Amino acid sequence: MRWLIAYDVAKPARLQRVYRWLCGHALPLQNSVFLLVGEQADLERCIAGLLPFLDKRADDVRVYPLPKGGLCKALGADCVPEGVWLAGVVG
Repeated sequence: MRWLIAYDVAKPARLQRVYRWLCGHALPLQNSVFLLVGEQADLERCIAGLLPFLDKRADDVRVYPLPKGGLCKALGADCVPEGVWLAGVVG
């Protein structure tokens, strides 16, 4: 399964912690947007790990499931270097 994770974190210190945590669990696509590929349990672990970094009154994290085989088109700079293939991300 694939999920798109997007966040808006109010304080720079929390923003950095959220970014570092997500970099260890998902692929950064844009500023504050990540792609997580895995099972439901992987998503739950990722979200559970984020909770201590967030202020529920000021921050916003959204998770959107992506359909299997859904079209994904990117315009502009690539998130990975040319020639690098990510197994399990396409299709």
